[in-house]
Amino acid sequence: MKRTISLSIALALLFSASIFTPVLAEDPPAEEEKKIDPMRECPSRPQQEALNNVEKENGLILEEQSWGNNPQESQYRSEVTRLLKLEIENVAKAVEDIEAKHKELIRLDRFSELSNYQEIVLEDNPGSWRNGIFVNSKKVLAMHYGPNGELQCLVLDSMERGVYNTSLWTRKVLRMYYPYIQTMELITRKQHYNPDPETLEKTSPEVQLQAFRLVFSNLRTALYSMDMMIAAYYDRRNKRNEWQIDL
Repeated sequence: MKRTISLSIALALLFSASIFTPVLAEDPPAEEEKKIDPMRECPSRPQQEALNNVEKENGLILEEQSWGNNPQESQYRSEVTRLLKLEIENVAKAVEDIEAKHKELIRLDRFSELSNYQEIVLEDNPGSWRNGIFVNSKKVLAMHYGPNGELQCLVLDSMERGVYNTSLWTRKVLRMYYPYIQTMELITRKQHYNPDPETLEKTSPEVQLQAFRLVFSNLRTALYSMDMMIAAYYDRRNKRNEWQIDL
């Protein structure tokens, strides 16, 4: 009887081992690399170079159809041209500041993986009323860097979706292939409307001014966010052993 019980236990242990051995022998799955959203990629640099290989007026691409036909608007045109150049210079200065801050950021071991690509969430709203519709919204600034830390492309991605009617959605993307600031790509996607991408230089000077100011303000917001990332890193590092002296 005892021999039969011992044999049964041995067989049970052998059977359970045959079940669990393959599971225990499996290697843990490797963490997959985070994929970049296709809308936040920058595939059109050759087209941007072609757009900028044209004759410019005071360093600007100014198409005649962008202006009115009022013969008395010369003073207004001169002032708008001055403002366009000023806003482009502001964007270029903001890009320089971002590049410098990015180099400072990736020197920290925690953020070294951001050397080529970085995303900063500028807005993440779970719910608010816009145009009579309750929506959630998100705005992301994606930045692509070259091998020497230079900013090659910037993507401003804004998304809205209805909370109670998820079929109502809008996504707007603005791509800037630096240093081609004036020829930003404008992409809009809606649930029922998908026009072809356009470029900024074909719009009116007033619209261009708004775009430059939008990019400038969001670059400044990104700069502040990067400052906070650096400050949080040092704050956490400096408090690492604080609990050990709390005697």
